[in-house]
Amino acid sequence: MGAAPMGKNRLPIDGACAPLAAETQESDMTVVDLRNAVAFAGGFIPGSFHLPDIECLALLRANGLLAGRRIYGVADEPEQIARCGEIRASGMELELGGWSSPKTMELRARRGTLGSIEALAADRLAVRVSAWKTLVIDTRGRAAFANARIPESLCIPLDSLAGELAGLPAETALCTVCETGSRASFAASLIWNLGFRNVAFLRDGFAAYREHRLPLAKSSS
Repeated sequence: MGAAPMGKNRLPIDGACAPLAAETQESDMTVVDLRNAVAFAGGFIPGSFHLPDIECLALLRANGLLAGRRIYGVADEPEQIARCGEIRASGMELELGGWSSPKTMELRARRGTLGSIEALAADRLAVRVSAWKTLVIDTRGRAAFANARIPESLCIPLDSLAGELAGLPAETALCTVCETGSRASFAASLIWNLGFRNVAFLRDGFAAYREHRLPLAKSSS
């Protein structure tokens, strides 16, 4: 990715700020996006990961995708910015290299350098599943998956996602699912960074799918 212009594209936090610049290309830098899932899906810096909670940093490491020690954040709300401070207190020996506002990405969008994923509503996902047009990756626990799941979905824990998808054709259409939607976007960003480009996540999670009374499957007793 190219360097973003300096100057106005900065987000002050307690008197400190940093531009999203060429340094984010360094091999020891991991870019995490702290915005809400829908905003992230609409456009993100290639190579970045959606971070709904700090525990996802450990999941990145488990998948071998946490590069080095330096973390760079993208945020646009005070509570998201404050979450950057939690990185320092995560106990993972990580350094916060800086943060930037999404204005930086507005400039990148004009250059056509943003990535994107789909935020699917439950009814749209059900249509795609029935037409065999997407493979659903369910990241919930195995007990919840056995009790009720989207038909033909696969249960893959978040901490082993990279390994389980190895060898799958890059053109495969994939949709990630969690219980509430809070971590499905993280899983989708992880999959995107594994080289897949036809990636989506179920908005509002399996709970929304169930509320819509859409087709379900469950393990036989």
